Amino acid sequence: MRITSIIWGIVMMCMLVPELRAQSQDNDIKFSGDYNGLTFEQFVSKVESQQEVHFYYRKDWVQNIKLDHASGSDLSMKEILHRAFLGTDLRYYIDAFHDIYVLKGREMITTLPEKLIEASGETSKKGGITDVEKRYLEGRKEKKNKTIVFGREHIKKPNERVYLTGRVINAESGEPLVGATFYVEQLKDGVVSDAQGYYRLVITPGKYTLQLGSMGMQKQVYNLQIWQNAHYNFQFQKDIIPLKEVVVEANKFHNVRGTQMGFQRLDVKAIKEIPVVMGESDLLEVARMLPGVQSVGEGSSGLNVRGSPADQNLFYINRVPVFNTSHLFGFFSAFNPDIVRDFSFYKSNIPARFGGRLASIFDISTREGNQKKFTARGGISPITGRLSVEGPLVKDKGSFVIGGRSTYSDWILRRLKDPDLKNSNAGFYDIATNFSLEANRNNHIQLFGYYSHDRFTLSTNSHFQYSNKGSSLSWRHLFNERFTGTFSGAFGEYSYANTEEQDPLNAYTKNYSIGHYEMKSDFDFNVAPNHLLRFGLSAIYYDLDRGALTPYGAQSLRYYTNLGREYGTENALYVSDEWKIGANLTVDAGIRYSYYAYLGPNKVRQYYPGAPYDESTVIDTTSYKSGDFIQSYHGPEWRLALNYLLGQNSSVKLSYNRMRQYLFMLSNTVALSPNDQWKLTDSHIRPQVGDQFSAGFYRNFPQKHIETSIEAYYKKANDLVEYKNGADLIGNRWVETDVVQGKQDAYGLELMLRKTAGKLNGWISYTYSHARVKVDSKFPENQINSGKAYPANYDIPHSVNVVTNYRLSRRVSFSGNMVYYTGRPITYPSAIYYIDGKKVLNYSLRNEYRLPDYFRVDLSVNIEGNLVAKKLAHSSWMIGVYNLTGRKNAYSVYFKNVDGNIQGYKQSIFGVPILTLTWNFKLGNYASE
Repeated sequence: MRITSIIWGIVMMCMLVPELRAQSQDNDIKFSGDYNGLTFEQFVSKVESQQEVHFYYRKDWVQNIKLDHASGSDLSMKEILHRAFLGTDLRYYIDAFHDIYVLKGREMITTLPEKLIEASGETSKKGGITDVEKRYLEGRKEKKNKTIVFGREHIKKPNERVYLTGRVINAESGEPLVGATFYVEQLKDGVVSDAQGYYRLVITPGKYTLQLGSMGMQKQVYNLQIWQNAHYNFQFQKDIIPLKEVVVEANKFHNVRGTQMGFQRLDVKAIKEIPVVMGESDLLEVARMLPGVQSVGEGSSGLNVRGSPADQNLFYINRVPVFNTSHLFGFFSAFNPDIVRDFSFYKSNIPARFGGRLASIFDISTREGNQKKFTARGGISPITGRLSVEGPLVKDKGSFVIGGRSTYSDWILRRLKDPDLKNSNAGFYDIATNFSLEANRNNHIQLFGYYSHDRFTLSTNSHFQYSNKGSSLSWRHLFNERFTGTFSGAFGEYSYANTEEQDPLNAYTKNYSIGHYEMKSDFDFNVAPNHLLRFGLSAIYYDLDRGALTPYGAQSLRYYTNLGREYGTENALYVSDEWKIGANLTVDAGIRYSYYAYLGPNKVRQYYPGAPYDESTVIDTTSYKSGDFIQSYHGPEWRLALNYLLGQNSSVKLSYNRMRQYLFMLSNTVALSPNDQWKLTDSHIRPQVGDQFSAGFYRNFPQKHIETSIEAYYKKANDLVEYKNGADLIGNRWVETDVVQGKQDAYGLELMLRKTAGKLNGWISYTYSHARVKVDSKFPENQINSGKAYPANYDIPHSVNVVTNYRLSRRVSFSGNMVYYTGRPITYPSAIYYIDGKKVLNYSLRNEYRLPDYFRVDLSVNIEGNLVAKKLAHSSWMIGVYNLTGRKNAYSVYFKNVDGNIQGYKQSIFGVPILTLTWNFKLGNYASE
């Protein structure tokens, strides 16, 4: 019996302060399970093994008590005890530390008589708590680690393993926590929660010290006793971070121990701390600060990753593909920062479950919404206004979030120096919704929808409208502790319509759309403790309408051209195995096999064998019916990664992957524009195939909170699509006559130093790289640069990025960026010659010259509102300066004939500092999210 514990507990409770007594009215305990029919002692034993609670009682008081109506989720301890003790003279008391005291015939007294306290001589000043009470409370704060027990202790069998699975969630909002670390001290090993907050820990039965960490959350340490398979959801409380402690702590585990290379995962906190133009946080602007990633140009959409064109990047948001990732000429990304939770970026050793692009995968996840209460957040910047609302669908089980943005941007365009932009008007809006439901511990369902729309008129001559839309439905099912499956369906569409009337003789209108329909199944299976098997299959259907080009206006000499419609399927199977070989070596090997089919109905030209594709070599046109297989391509895509630990804080990694890409972008500009067209691989244009080899060294300095990495890579691609000089990529139905295919080689070295803690944190990255293209053919008209290699449009030899955050106080912080990179290649006119007395420009070899180098410094100050603990709403101000030095960086160089002389001009988008002021707000206090 527990008589001694009861007496000691009563003595301690009598020393508690009056405010603790007041708190006790709210010290209910919420938990889940089935306890019907259990005796009180069985109930206590089961609850104490699952929850951090302790009961104090006499056995003879409760021997005839059995529980009923004690089954389900979100059970209340107060309600269960109240029903259990009805008709008896038993009473209970729950203190602030989840200790439960059962008394007979009297209530718990939580204060001592005032005179007795004064007589002790230990009353603190101003009516505060006594020293006795203070020592008691401090002792409780320093109590030993929490203990969780699963099963009964037994003699372990040889090679026996158990599985601890579950989810990591924010206790305040109920949202999953991504990248939470589970570290087993005795094993010097651990795991990380996935994009939905789920984790799986495979371990030998026994007793361990389990350390849990998540950025911005209170760290937790458990005494883990696990003897059987178990499912347990861990909850994290928000941490009020002292200035000297960790501010940023993301993916520490991945940096050294994970097999991933060229991988970054950043959450919304890191995104929002980086200064950007127009005063709004931008996911893609953060990506440009990472090593190996370059912008295609200031104020332009598109990214070049490790020397690859922008169309070799694949963007997913909650499994929905996004084909155009920009708003307003590329000044804003298409992703609302208020609904984005985090993004994972793969540029090397791309997991086998992904395919379809050669360079990189951006896997963006949105927030699921608050499961506890209704709340909202938003902000107003010089260009945009945004608002998101969220709340529970079913408390502690389901939630929703709805977010939208709109713009009022015309006023700022009129203040730009560029005449084309100054005489323009533009606007956009987007809306995204996410519904999440955890039906039970084995099933999680998520429904997502997205729509965005842009319209702008460029200098009154060019009119554009374009939109992205999509939706996805995913279901995650836990078959058992070792086997998990995720099933999803997604739809994405990009469409545009534009009118070009700058030249009345060449004026036209054009429309275009591409639809992407995808079904996918992904499975994780722990075959053995050191083998994690991942496998799955996917099917994509493409519906691409290239639209029609129609003459615009009575003076237009354009002909009506129907550019046709294309259909295709891309199917894939994959399997990979992450195998831990001993304590130091991990191998992740896999294969993805993809099969692509180009389908009818369509018309396909036939050309003379061995002749170039040209109007003069056409011999026939073949018509295919709906569903006919016109052409197919297929092949394996290998994945291999090795990680060898050189100790607890350093490792060496190697990786190789092959990728296949079955669609590409028709564009003859460096920057992506709304009227660029995606095009499917067909009978005459082969799919691009790329190989990448990477090697890296990774080192952490935990005491200094510093992470370092050095990665070297070499990549090559076959059948890269390039365009012929003078190509018409807008109005030509027979694209094969205007493009050629060649080879691409790229190599580079990437260095990154990242400080993740303290008042000053951030990173410095440096990239040295080269990318060259070679297009050769036995036909001179199909050669570029006479068949000699030339720098790619995205060849950037040197790049430096510095990102810093300095927290002056809880309310004031500073952020700054410094960006430098070598000017990108360009083709200049190099000579003038005359034909029949008319001047004709002769251009240099392709990309023979370079733009001037790029340099920019940004600065922002974030000022939080007051830090009152309980308040209806909290707001903050961000003051930012983009291009602090006012440098006139060259966006492009162009030439004009001035009085018979050819003059060159440098065009800058932002030639002066851009000052922005943004007001952000959210319901709740400073620490809430």
